[in-house]
Amino acid sequence: MAENCIDSFINKLRDCDYSFSQPVENIYSRNVEGNVNTFNNLRLYLNKMKDIKPKYLLIGEAPGYNGCRWSGIPFVSERILRDNNFFGLENGYKVRNDNKPQSEASATIVWNCLNEIGIFPLIWNAFPFHPYQKEKTKSNRTPNKEELVFGKDVLKDILQLFNIEPTNVIAVGKKAKESLETFPEFETIKCIRHPANGGKADFVKGLKTYLI
Repeated sequence: MAENCIDSFINKLRDCDYSFSQPVENIYSRNVEGNVNTFNNLRLYLNKMKDIKPKYLLIGEAPGYNGCRWSGIPFVSERILRDNNFFGLENGYKVRNDNKPQSEASATIVWNCLNEIGIFPLIWNAFPFHPYQKEKTKSNRTPNKEELVFGKDVLKDILQLFNIEPTNVIAVGKKAKESLETFPEFETIKCIRHPANGGKADFVKGLKTYLI
């Protein structure tokens, strides 16, 4: 997989002009605050994963305001970018303020677990953009059916880019599972608890079950 394939994939996201029926923020768009960072970080991440050749793919629901919204990488916060050895500002990843990076509980749980087991799957979302509540950009909203249908086409590109076996795809949360089940090959998709809202223990247990 050539690097320009990844650039093409991210530019396709960046230039997307789809008009959604509910409030959505294309976090990679040139017209959105922080897009230089989100574009740069996702590009570095996908190219690093290309070199790692991951066996597994974790699918979350959508970017959270305190995490992927600013980092550009699913289940990754700015604090993870700064402090986790998998990333690091010295490796080119960017945050808005390295003295006060944004933090997200779910991202912290995910990366504490991945660091512990030493296995790093590719991570993506069922919907790649940030769905938020009306007139509240600093909020999160569960992606709706229209958004999951859109995300399915993007997910097809990810699966093609990284050539991961369907049996090694793991949904994180019910919405991610719902999206994946629309693919015939994922009718019996693996699913684990989302780490948010008290789901830490079940998430960690589920992830270790499938990855170790």
